[in-house]
Amino acid sequence: MENTESISSRKNWKISRQKMEGSSLAEATPGRIKSIKKWFVFSYSIKFFEFFLRKTRLYERGRRNANEIEVNLLEHSFKNLPLDFNGKCILHISDLHLQERANIVDSICKLVKGHHVDILVFTGDFSTRNVNNLSDEEIGDLVRKIILVSNPKMGCFGVLGNHDHSGLVPALENAGVQMLINEAVDLNLNDSSIRIVGTDDPHYYYTDRAREILKSSGEKFSIALVHTPELFDIAMVSGVDFYLCGHSHGGQVCLPFKIPVFTHLNSGKRFFRGLWRLKSMRGYTSKGAGTVALPIRFNAVAEITFHYLRSD
Repeated sequence: MENTESISSRKNWKISRQKMEGSSLAEATPGRIKSIKKWFVFSYSIKFFEFFLRKTRLYERGRRNANEIEVNLLEHSFKNLPLDFNGKCILHISDLHLQERANIVDSICKLVKGHHVDILVFTGDFSTRNVNNLSDEEIGDLVRKIILVSNPKMGCFGVLGNHDHSGLVPALENAGVQMLINEAVDLNLNDSSIRIVGTDDPHYYYTDRAREILKSSGEKFSIALVHTPELFDIAMVSGVDFYLCGHSHGGQVCLPFKIPVFTHLNSGKRFFRGLWRLKSMRGYTSKGAGTVALPIRFNAVAEITFHYLRSD
């Protein structure tokens, strides 16, 4: 495996990311201002929603729903997948939000145990913004438990979400996650290889480096790890074959017929959950394993997903 980005690029990213993390609303980019304002609206709205749920006794039902994690087993056929990678399994986990409900790690480990995993990927939001009851090292230790149980034969890769700060990267890498911060890595097997591309979170922290690294996808079969589906258009024209993401929690709280109250997406809202396709690119938006703001779910069951790659 060879990382295509230099150490100096990572340092430059860290300086830029920390500047954005510390910027005021007045200094933020238009896209980030829009995202932050949406979060403020959501935060206030959820307080009223919590009051309503507690009055109607639905709160406890939502908590029970959040404790359920489903296991999805999916097969995907690709015409350009090298035969050496036929049948390989990717375990996809997203939106753990460990500072809110660290106990989900034990549940995930029980669900993963006994499954063969070739590649383990995390698509961001290991933590929750402005919740500080766990240190970065403790979050890393919890993630390590999942890695040890799943025992991915070809590696473990991850990207940051909008709730993750840049300082979390060392703890995750010490735990065994190869973080891809606008970086790509090639997985080699016999005489074949595939490329895994990872971007920084595009919801709060988009830069043109994300676009540039996605453009490196077209040379070979490629899998993009992005926190949100919001880079769907760039990934599609860049030649990405398989786009894995999360962020929206499948709505987390949905009306009947799975209609989301919030998706927290500025674009690509139709890709807020599950399988989707855009021309030749396939995508999957995980409903996530954890919860944010409130430890509840309605009509959006938490999940971990095993993706089996097939050569068509």
